[in-house]
Amino acid sequence: MKGGFLDRHVPQIRTLYKEQCDAMVAALDREMKGLDVQWNRPKGGMFLWLRLPEGIDTARLLPKAVDRNVAFVPGAAFYADNADVRTLRLSFVTASVEQINTAIAALAATIKDELAAQ
Repeated sequence: MKGGFLDRHVPQIRTLYKEQCDAMVAALDREMKGLDVQWNRPKGGMFLWLRLPEGIDTARLLPKAVDRNVAFVPGAAFYADNADVRTLRLSFVTASVEQINTAIAALAATIKDELAAQ
């Protein structure tokens, strides 16, 4: 801290995280059209939260997504009471814009397959 690392690092990381977040939101806007998927538009942080359509349990969906090389954290574990099994958390800070685009397309394909199987 004495050397000013944080003063230099925080603006750089904020810029990078904003770019990654914006890329993920744009990919969600593009890939999730018509799927009845909802998500937040964060003003900070490292994660987005999604709620999938009725009938989809994200814990059961996860292995199918992993088969397509995309992972998420099922959201039910984050609830103290009345867990919503349709929720999931996505991190955007460890992926490039290209990886984000590929991953969101794969996640959308997984959701489409799950909806078709219902």
